[in-house]
Amino acid sequence: MNASYPVGTRHEKTVLIRPEYLNHSGTLFGGNLMQWADDMAYDAASLAFSEAQFVTKLFGQFDFTAPVGAGDIIKIFSQVESAGTTSCKIQVWAINARTQAQVFRTFAVMVNVQGGRKAPLGSK
Repeated sequence: MNASYPVGTRHEKTVLIRPEYLNHSGTLFGGNLMQWADDMAYDAASLAFSEAQFVTKLFGQFDFTAPVGAGDIIKIFSQVESAGTTSCKIQVWAINARTQAQVFRTFAVMVNVQGGRKAPLGSK
């Protein structure tokens, strides 16, 4: 693990929800939020373990708990929760920046892959 970048560091992305992000019902298309969550999980893992080459192994359930519409501003957070030999678990969640309502909370498992195989987090 990169000693200068502790596992518990929280990452944040702020997104203004524009009309092109909406679905046919006028709310945020879940696929966009899932893509941003995957990006954030990758960022947290890669910054904590700089020598690793991560791929997404799995995500937990996405339970969208508050609607998001055009003009809303959301904050998406990610944080390494734990690390194993070849992978790490990342918490990912989002809130509406204006109302503080939680939009979703889930986790991702990111795996270090070197040469097509799982590899220890400290290896090149």
